[in-house]
Amino acid sequence: MSRSAGSDAAAQDHAGRRAAFRAGALECAKLMPSYAPFGLVCGVAAVQAGLGEWGAVALAAFAFAGSSQAVLTQFLSSGAPLAIAILSGLVVNLRMAVYSAAIAPRIAGATRRERLLWAAFLVDQTFISNEVRHERGEHSAHPLAFYLGCAAVLWPWWTVVNAVGAFAGAALPASWQLDFTIPLSFVALVVPLLKSRGQIVAAVAGGVAGIVLYALPLKLGLIAACALGTAFGMAIDTGLAARRGRDAR
Repeated sequence: MSRSAGSDAAAQDHAGRRAAFRAGALECAKLMPSYAPFGLVCGVAAVQAGLGEWGAVALAAFAFAGSSQAVLTQFLSSGAPLAIAILSGLVVNLRMAVYSAAIAPRIAGATRRERLLWAAFLVDQTFISNEVRHERGEHSAHPLAFYLGCAAVLWPWWTVVNAVGAFAGAALPASWQLDFTIPLSFVALVVPLLKSRGQIVAAVAGGVAGIVLYALPLKLGLIAACALGTAFGMAIDTGLAARRGRDAR
């Protein structure tokens, strides 16, 4: 390969990465309004739990996990030991293990640095936005760039709205319960992806299980619902595949 050909290939690769990053940023910019109410409430709750304004900002920046932040501050407000509060926040985020398992086969060739980047910004919205991209077959040569574009929008914005809540919390009613905005945005992203019978069954089974098991402590109902939905979806897909195999004979 000539030097000019190599230079052209490098330029095309760079352009592709920039395009993927920009697409990810634009995709997740649409989710910013849904982040604002919940982030404000999380900022207020962190201050009320005794973390202080800058502690609330640091928690948002380093945790980047609304559900975990909400659980952690709830436990701290009730007088629970710090270790128990942190452990509870981690348990709530166990669903990230499900997300990790889903993307692991597609990033098997990633470097350690790239894997750390995938892990650092893995939240509901970055995961599902990346899944939507994968389903569309877009930017398949630069999935990490797309993913980081999402993170470049959502992570700073989440930190900012938490900071606003922390420093201007006195103007927000303590009774506000706005955490429903994040699940609603997640539903809006997931529903268009439900195309096969197995996917639909998995979504319905997971949703029903989430409602039935909602009262489990530490929000373990969410983890159980993920597992049950996945199991039902896999069972349907396996059954349909076996039926097609028999029909093919």
